[in-house]
Order: sequence, then structure tokens, then C-alpha cells
Amino acid sequence: MKAFGPIPSRRLGNSLGINNIPPKVCTYSCVYCQIGKTITLHCERQAFYRIDDIAREVKEKVNEIRKRGTEIDYLTFAPDGEPTLDINLGKIIELIRPLNIKIAVITNGSLINRKDVREDLQKADLVSLKLDTATRKTWLRTDRPHRSLDLNAILDGMFEFKGIFKGEIITETMLLKGMNDSYEEIRKIADFLKLLKPTKSYISIPTRPTAVKGVLPASDETINIAYQIFKENVDNVEY
Repeated sequence: MKAFGPIPSRRLGNSLGINNIPPKVCTYSCVYCQIGKTITLHCERQAFYRIDDIAREVKEKVNEIRKRGTEIDYLTFAPDGEPTLDINLGKIIELIRPLNIKIAVITNGSLINRKDVREDLQKADLVSLKLDTATRKTWLRTDRPHRSLDLNAILDGMFEFKGIFKGEIITETMLLKGMNDSYEEIRKIADFLKLLKPTKSYISIPTRPTAVKGVLPASDETINIAYQIFKENVDNVEY
């Protein structure tokens, strides 16, 4: 199934999901992932499905939903993997653009230092970037990236993308107990967000079983501290 939903989303309203990546093919193997362990830790872009098949299924699903009188707020690339690994991401966006529904991409941002990825993401209306830490040691521990990736290059790529993107950028930070929830870690993330200036920054915690046992959400007290620090640096913050 390449199109699923629509799903009520706090961030995106009534969102129709688009699955352009096979299950758990990702650039990261996050300890907190709530859809299971990464099966294929992968970093090279490639074609996974026929773009015509994806576009057709999305269009059929949209027509079916519209016949029921239901509105769709976003068509959202939110597969069980990293959507920017799909080398045809930009082409798919172009094929579904005539549906006249806003398009969102939820990405971990790991490939955003690549020019071709930034060009594809430019075609969307909203891009959600993951920012769990601005510290390499913590990044390696929590997000467990493909060994070819570099955190500084990713952060620089986010700035480059911000400079060219005409749509909305939002960020999501997953706070984990004893991993990225110290005052210093939170402050460094907030300092980066102050420069990036996203439309909104979300603070999250895992609410379902995680890929690695024993990974716990940050405490309520820590979340409140993070909210206050983020709020000092970003106009809109939501937990």
C-alpha cells in the first residue's frame, strides 16, 4: 500500500500518508524508533517503487476520500523509512501536485547536505526535520547513523535548505532519559534552532515500545525545562 489514511495529525490536520520506501530502509537506526529496528541501514538514493504506481494509488485514494466528502489537508511522505532515500521523490511530488493539496515530507534530514535532496524537498509545501541533538557523540548514540554520514554536514545542509525554501520548516526533537535530556544538550539544540528559525519546533517523547529496550522518555520536569529553553529561542514551540 503506497497511500494510507487519512490520519488525523496534530501537526498536519487530516493527512494522507505516502509510503515511498520499503519498511525500515533508513539512514538511521534510532534507539527510540517506534516502528521497529532498521532492517537495512542505507545511505545511497535509489528508486524503490515505480513512480506511476505511487502517483496512481495516491490519486485513487484522494478521489475515494473526496467522494465521501472528507477534506485532506496534506499529502504526507511518511514511510517506514527515510523518504529522501527515494531518488524519485521530486518526480512523485510533481505528479501529485495537480491534486491541489499541500505536500509535506517528514524526514530525519540526514541527506539534506546533498544538493539533489534539497532540490527535491523544495517542491514540497512543508518539511519536517528531525533534530535530536547538535552533539556528535550523542547523535551517534541516539540516532545510530550510517557510518558515511556527518552531523556537521547535516546541520550545514539544514541552513542551506532554509535559505532557499519558500515553504514551512518545522522540527521535531525526541527527548530521551539520560541520553539527550541534559541541560547542556537541550541548550545546544535550542541555540541551533534560534539560527534555523523553524516555523514551529516540536518536543516529543516515545509513547510506544522502542527499537531498543530500556530507552525511556525524558521526565515531565525535563520536558518543561526544554520547553522553556526552546521558547526563548523559537517563536512557536509545542510539546
